[in-house]
Amino acid sequence: MASGIVTQYDSRSTLASDPLRNFKFRVLFDNPHLSDLSPQFGFMSVDGLSVTTDVISYRQGGHNTTTQKLPGQSDFAPITLSKGVIASKNDQGLVKWLQDIFVAIQGTGANDGSKNFRSTVTIYLIDHPSTTAKGAVKAAWRIHRAWPTSLAFGSLDAGANGVLMNQISLAHEGWEFKLANKNAGPSSVVSF
Repeated sequence: MASGIVTQYDSRSTLASDPLRNFKFRVLFDNPHLSDLSPQFGFMSVDGLSVTTDVISYRQGGHNTTTQKLPGQSDFAPITLSKGVIASKNDQGLVKWLQDIFVAIQGTGANDGSKNFRSTVTIYLIDHPSTTAKGAVKAAWRIHRAWPTSLAFGSLDAGANGVLMNQISLAHEGWEFKLANKNAGPSSVVSF
């Protein structure tokens, strides 16, 4: 029977044991044909870093009381990147990336095979609070063979007090996730 008295202890939390913060990150595109997508502009949010594996239920005669569960096909959700539109050639790069897909699917011969509309995308989660001028990378995702499935601009509203936003959704063929080494220094880099 519980006595109703709880002993309290001093907090054992430290910066090293705090969960990672999710608001300081950088998105990089690794494709020479996306050179207009400068790593200097930032995205406001990244959504959809998830994977789901189908379950195959299997029953065999003689063992009818339970089903065996087998892993089926895995599917990675589309990733959506959101950002404010900036009047620079960097933002035109997102539209050009989508246009590269039109050239590839039309099959008009405008692409000699050297333009690959797919890109590797790397998302770096940067440490906070940062104790140095350069923040340490604490986690990273490497997204494989990504390409845009949609590009949308936010509403134009003369009565609003906001910024013009755009969203780009990326289809891809999977991602890897890595955490930084626990003993890594402030200038450590997560490598794939």
